[in-house]
Amino acid sequence: MPRWLAHLLVVIGWLLTPVWAWGASHLGLWLGALVALRFTSPLAMLLIAGLSALALGFVVLLIWVRFMRRLPHLLSHHMAPRPSEEHTAIAAAD
Repeated sequence: MPRWLAHLLVVIGWLLTPVWAWGASHLGLWLGALVALRFTSPLAMLLIAGLSALALGFVVLLIWVRFMRRLPHLLSHHMAPRPSEEHTAIAAAD
């Protein structure tokens, strides 16, 4: 994988972070609203929906950030060596 593509993937991945958080909180709100329909108190409904949105958004964001921190290490195994490191990489392969 070319270096420029690996760097582009990392940048795009970090730019997707708010999209993942928004999508997860929206899904959490929707699921929380489904659960909250079983209650009669409007305040309880709002609290359940809001807390589920917060919880799911935070959990997905935490997982995504942990993945993105490991991504450069994972991509480095597939990147082509820099021109200055080509001779070292060829010598190490022999």
